[in-house]
Amino acid sequence: MSFVVARMQKLKADNLVGLGNHDQRKTSNHSNQDIDVSRSQLNYDLVAGRTQNFKTDIQNYIDNRKASQRAVRKDAVLANEWVITSDKSFFEQLDEKQTRAYFETAKQYFADKFGDENIRYAIVHLDESTPHMHMGIVPFDNENKLSAKRVFNRETLQKIQDELPEFLQSKGFKIERGQKGSERKNLTVPEYKAMQENLTENKQELETVKSDTKKQRQELDQYQFHDENDAKIDRKPALFKKGYSVVQDVALDMLERDASQGQLAHDLYVSLQEDNEKLRSENKDLRDVNDDLTEKNSKLAKTLANAQDLIKRMTKILKEKLGDRLHISAKVWRGAGLKASENPTKPPKRKPERDTGLKR
Repeated sequence: MSFVVARMQKLKADNLVGLGNHDQRKTSNHSNQDIDVSRSQLNYDLVAGRTQNFKTDIQNYIDNRKASQRAVRKDAVLANEWVITSDKSFFEQLDEKQTRAYFETAKQYFADKFGDENIRYAIVHLDESTPHMHMGIVPFDNENKLSAKRVFNRETLQKIQDELPEFLQSKGFKIERGQKGSERKNLTVPEYKAMQENLTENKQELETVKSDTKKQRQELDQYQFHDENDAKIDRKPALFKKGYSVVQDVALDMLERDASQGQLAHDLYVSLQEDNEKLRSENKDLRDVNDDLTEKNSKLAKTLANAQDLIKRMTKILKEKLGDRLHISAKVWRGAGLKASENPTKPPKRKPERDTGLKR
């Protein structure tokens, strides 16, 4: 059964222009060679009319909706873009109407959870090898405060990966969740698309090798090697040329064909051996890289645990020494990967200095 693919990336003001041009196909030159511009007319937006210009329209929506009168920070996350898709074989089993229903259903899940109006675009691309949807959600919480950290925190992201496949299944789609508890890295959208492009190229190269190998095998199968009795060749010594023999033309043709097919079989064997050795080498390299990353990850985990333990011990010592004068904010605890104290100390109030009338 196929898996649901749901990947998210954070978009700030500087990202919106370029991404908008790509998602809305406003340019004819694309770095992604997988795009078939002749099929771009098949793309559609499930919430068409909400966003014509990514940067301008999304910023206007935020300004009109946000509860605070303060200006939005320049480095704030204005939208979280989700890429929703599955593998190519999944979509090959769906017709055009069912494909649209799949994306409509996925959009409905996010609309129910995060507000339909906060979905500013939901563009389905059918001009690439695998259909997928780019869906931009403005991260407003229930109080209309803009905060991607609160709206799409780690717990929420985990729930989405669990609940979205179940929601799609309840609507009749034969699809399931990806491997739970996997140690695979959660790829960003650009990394995911780059991986897909590399995978497509590798598949094409593999198909080419398979096709060439199949052709060579067919040539070998079609050739009828002669029986041992047929291989006996009548020959006579050549007059005036010592060491030479005279054979019939048909026998000579037979020898030449057998030699040619023997060479073909040898070349095929060598080619398969080289391909096999190459695959073994690449597999070994991948195993080495994986082992190296696993070892580094283990070392980093130990280093982090030691650092957190040191922070706890130092905090305890400082607490004993300074008492209420010690103040560590929740933000600092989170930065160290630790849970903040339930009763954090407040910074002591500074007494106002008396005006002595003396100038320094």
